[in-house]
Amino acid sequence: MSEKVSIKLPAHLAQMIRPDAPAELKLKVINGAIEALSWERATLLFFLCYDKESEIKAAAINAFKHLSAESAAEAMLSPDINPRVAELLGRFHPGLNAVSPPLQQEPQASPQPVPRPDSEPPAPEEETPETEDEEEFRSKYQMAQTMGVGEKIKMALTGDKEWRSILIKDSNKLVNGSVVKNPRITEPEILAISKSVIQNDEIIRVICHNKEWVKNYEIRKALVLNHKTPLPIALRFMGFLSEKDLGGMAKSKNISSVLANQARRMLSNKKKD
Repeated sequence: MSEKVSIKLPAHLAQMIRPDAPAELKLKVINGAIEALSWERATLLFFLCYDKESEIKAAAINAFKHLSAESAAEAMLSPDINPRVAELLGRFHPGLNAVSPPLQQEPQASPQPVPRPDSEPPAPEEETPETEDEEEFRSKYQMAQTMGVGEKIKMALTGDKEWRSILIKDSNKLVNGSVVKNPRITEPEILAISKSVIQNDEIIRVICHNKEWVKNYEIRKALVLNHKTPLPIALRFMGFLSEKDLGGMAKSKNISSVLANQARRMLSNKKKD
């Protein structure tokens, strides 16, 4: 029997993929009909890729292989992606640079464990040789494991995208906080960070106060939904959201009641106008 794996997810998502969960619910997960972050969706599909029901398993494998490039990249960049999920992402989507497991993170109290699989995840139909970029990334990841805090901070502030994707996952807040101060960081990277479960409040503060980044609608929306965003700022950014997104927030159980109530009030006012 293969080594068992324990991967964490928010409790409401973990319930959807347990062995006794209804097949209809699992298919909703596979079809993307549930609200989840990119790394959460990738993790859900990871487990369903070897569900005991062949129909579920086949559908999950197909969905995993056909994740959009944007969704797969966002999942890979997330500090919360599990090494096993990241590995499978890299095998199904060999064009991604980030194929190494994340650095050790601080323990999280809120997520709950999902069911443990008893077998290895399915492999893609064709193995793809490792590219030079992937080899270089692995080399950088190995270097990061031996670097001191000062060296990591310097690299976080000046390094390329691969260094940023490695060091944003570092457990030291001085290191991961320096990544968003790197002048070369891009908006897609900021969006992925904004959508992830951030342990460092300083990272969210820096993003919220960058006028150029918050001009991006998707970044503003992600900040509103991020639990680490200060409530006054989240409420202010809500004023820029579309009725469709406000409608989703009004029904969501994954955000604070203050934000959900505000979304309902804003929708009510729009109808009156």
